[in-house]
Amino acid sequence: MNKHEFRYYLYKVAQSFFKYTPKIVMKYLLIALAKLLSKINKKHINIANVNLDLAYHNTLSQEQKNNIIHNSYKSLMFNLYEFMENQYINKDGLLEKATITNEKVILDAIKSKRKIIFVTAHYGGWELAIPYIALKYGTLAVVNRKMDSKRINKMYEEARDRNNIVMLEKKVAAKGMIKAFRNNHNIAVAIDQHTGSGVEIDFFDKKVNATDATARLAIKFDAVIIPVFAVTNGFRDYEIKVYDALDTTKIEFKTDDKVQELTQLQNSIIEQQIKEKPELWFWQHKRWKCNYKELYEVKNG
Repeated sequence: MNKHEFRYYLYKVAQSFFKYTPKIVMKYLLIALAKLLSKINKKHINIANVNLDLAYHNTLSQEQKNNIIHNSYKSLMFNLYEFMENQYINKDGLLEKATITNEKVILDAIKSKRKIIFVTAHYGGWELAIPYIALKYGTLAVVNRKMDSKRINKMYEEARDRNNIVMLEKKVAAKGMIKAFRNNHNIAVAIDQHTGSGVEIDFFDKKVNATDATARLAIKFDAVIIPVFAVTNGFRDYEIKVYDALDTTKIEFKTDDKVQELTQLQNSIIEQQIKEKPELWFWQHKRWKCNYKELYEVKNG
């Protein structure tokens, strides 16, 4: 048995465990696992501490940071449950786990027959947000990295297909998104992580690189950008929060660099949402790596 087969069978066991274990039991198991990880996962705890110091300018006490990190792991575990449950849950079961606010923004964009780019972040129940939008408002093309195991990836794609989602390979995402628009599919992208390319923006008053693909696409195809986040209220309980659309035909750009400005606007909204409930963001990745790499190395050293 090679490693990919081992992962496949391990995944099948995990899937069955998630499916057949009573939900109330799963809830408390995930909470316990989050508590454990927030104590022993030293590498990512250190990364989260660095990020919180950068984002909040060293103003948080260690107790405050520990609380955010612990709840970030809890949010991550609840999101893991959404990922697993999405493999087998039906449409009604998925939709009933969330309520949506500011829905009119999406309905207006659909009514006007504009192409839509939904942008989100690794925040709250992001594994619920995308299928929720796809099942409720129409097929979404989603940028994602293929899994190493072909058998797991096939299962994942089949589940996405049931949830009205078309997968776009991350390596050729730009071409895939253009093709999606030409096939009259809307697009969804998580844009909050570190990238080696893109454009420079301010994020929590620090310079970072951010993908500019959504901005370029919106300008090229006259699409509206709609930020959405699945805010966690509790286990299997979410609010799909919709921000006002970013419409390139209405934005008063201050410079000739529309791509940079539009990229900044998107990330400023992500920052705003993180500040509202910081414990729901995935603090455990090196978001400020491009300019503060040495801080992560010192903390992890």
